[in-house]
Amino acid sequence: MPKEPPRLEILSGWKEIANYLGKGVRTVQRYEREMGLPIYRPAGKSSAAVVATRTELEEWATTPHGRMDSVAKRRSLESRTNKLRAGFLQIDCEIALTFASIASGTRDQEKRRRTTQIARTAYDTIMRLRKDTGLSDAQADKLEADLRRLRNELQTLGQKF
Repeated sequence: MPKEPPRLEILSGWKEIANYLGKGVRTVQRYEREMGLPIYRPAGKSSAAVVATRTELEEWATTPHGRMDSVAKRRSLESRTNKLRAGFLQIDCEIALTFASIASGTRDQEKRRRTTQIARTAYDTIMRLRKDTGLSDAQADKLEADLRRLRNELQTLGQKF
């Protein structure tokens, strides 16, 4: 009698896959995103239902090949960190412009001095941090334009560069 091929055991849904691996659903989703856990989406959409085979999950869990190496993890983390840093630089610049605008519009000398100092400190910090941040051409152009505006505002407020 011919031997039957092994049955393909399919796990359906995040909960079933997570239970099989003995982990939480969010952990398993992170494993897929960051470490290449073999998950399939039959509908082809990123938010669709998911399935996995026991065989592939076992192979992934027992071999280092299925896991992202530390260099790739570090690069992924550095990329995400850089994107956040670029976004924060832009936000910080917009906030500094707001403080400079407040300083320009007030007659209260103490308030003018404080808000000017805050804007200047932000400008100096942004200038220092942008050197270590990889910006796209569009991000760099926008940041440069905003920094020029901020510098002009600060010069109008009596700051020397």
